[in-house]
Amino acid sequence: MDQKSQDNLEDRLVFAEEDDASANEAAPIDKKDLWKILIVDDEEDVHEITRITLRGYTVENKGVELFSAYCEEDAKSILQKEPDIALILLDVVMEKDNTGLLLVEYIRKKLNNSSIRIVLRTGQPGKAPEHEVITKYDINEYKTKPELTAQKLFTTVTACLRSYDNLRAIERNNHGLELIIRSSKKVFKNQSFSKFGSNVLVQLLEILYLDFESENDCAYLIGMPHSSIVLMAGTGKFDNRVGTPLEDSMPKTVVETYKKFATKGGETFLGDEYIGVFNTKEGFRSVLYLNRCKDFSDIEKNLVRIYANNIAIGFDNISLSREIINTQKEVILTLGEVVETRSQETANHVTRVAEFCYFLAQKIGLDEKTCEILRLASPMHDVGKIGVPEVILNKPGKLTDTEFRIIQKHSQTGYEILRNSNRPIMKTAAIVALQHHERWDGSGYPQGLAGKDIHIFGRIAAISDVFDALTHKRCYKDAWEMDKVIKLFKSESGHHFDAKLVGILLSNIEEFEGINNRFPE
Repeated sequence: MDQKSQDNLEDRLVFAEEDDASANEAAPIDKKDLWKILIVDDEEDVHEITRITLRGYTVENKGVELFSAYCEEDAKSILQKEPDIALILLDVVMEKDNTGLLLVEYIRKKLNNSSIRIVLRTGQPGKAPEHEVITKYDINEYKTKPELTAQKLFTTVTACLRSYDNLRAIERNNHGLELIIRSSKKVFKNQSFSKFGSNVLVQLLEILYLDFESENDCAYLIGMPHSSIVLMAGTGKFDNRVGTPLEDSMPKTVVETYKKFATKGGETFLGDEYIGVFNTKEGFRSVLYLNRCKDFSDIEKNLVRIYANNIAIGFDNISLSREIINTQKEVILTLGEVVETRSQETANHVTRVAEFCYFLAQKIGLDEKTCEILRLASPMHDVGKIGVPEVILNKPGKLTDTEFRIIQKHSQTGYEILRNSNRPIMKTAAIVALQHHERWDGSGYPQGLAGKDIHIFGRIAAISDVFDALTHKRCYKDAWEMDKVIKLFKSESGHHFDAKLVGILLSNIEEFEGINNRFPE
């Protein structure tokens, strides 16, 4: 470096001689984990001496990786390629008098990067007065180049990197919490216990940025009321142990921790293991296990705790939801049975009709959720009979025209009872009640609908109700032989019934007979 260049450099950036004891001794550095610092200045000498000064620099056992930009476009290009730059040492006056200030605006507003620390360095403070710049621009330090001795650069860089690290920790924590909320929604979306456990682990590993095929061994175990805890899902060495009891599938530490927390629940980190035990009000118990946790940051450990507790609460809600559904199902079945008992039909009639409807709905291609709703709703198909006198319901002989018109009203009555509910089960039940006596050729009641104008629920319920009525004794007839039943359905295919559904019935007649056998009179 010639004398002119040296004099020019000293006008811009001065590093006073300092005690060697103040230099930061280099510690072992993980090359994959470095602080990224961007130097933006149009003077090569500034880059060179900054690199010399920060040679061997470490803080929090992390070294630095330095990037150099000599103009606004260079800086923008590097910032786009390296979004995790922690600190920018930024000159103000370069190709323009306000190049540095324009870059500050670009970083904060265009890139929306509020984490990167910005130290403004200027050799011409008159062109960028400190008070004005600090007030107007989102920068973290303002230094004139003569101020930045080696020690002061070290202090400034260290303070900025620690500040950046704290901000990133807050961002990771916030992002983790957002992931927990989104993940919990995904886990609880499917309320099947068989899929619940695997969803718990998939979402946990996503929150921790771990691959499901990673080296981490994870496990989620569930115990129903009055039963043992069983492994529902696992990764790593637990992958092939699904379905086995806690004592046979998990390490001794997990078994002992479960026994410790079995009554009231609890959680702990033991070395590199996390073990959480959770109980629900309904008597369900669950255990979450995760190993290789010793390198987890405090934030990651906290996210595991929050997620595990959140899942436990959600699991409790699922069990409550299942209880509500089961209660609703029981009420519907009971009401259906009460109505059928008035007409001296068997209590299992509504159960069989429900199973027939479920089977046909599956075979016709309805989604599982819809099939299950139809199964729950169909026992209400004859709820309107509650308004029909028993003398007509139980008449052993042929009904008069007047009596038949009265009994026909049960479809509309049932619909009126059910139609005002917004619950999917009740809305489905209303359709079934109204349309299960409609006929494919339009000769049915109460609306005289034909073909596909009849809702698929009504068409399914029509076949199911008639099949059960024909194959069981009623007050006005004996049960038919199966050959006679099959003959009738063949003759009524495309007339009384949807031909496609009749085809499914006749192709699976053994399944229908099996349902009859499972729920006999």
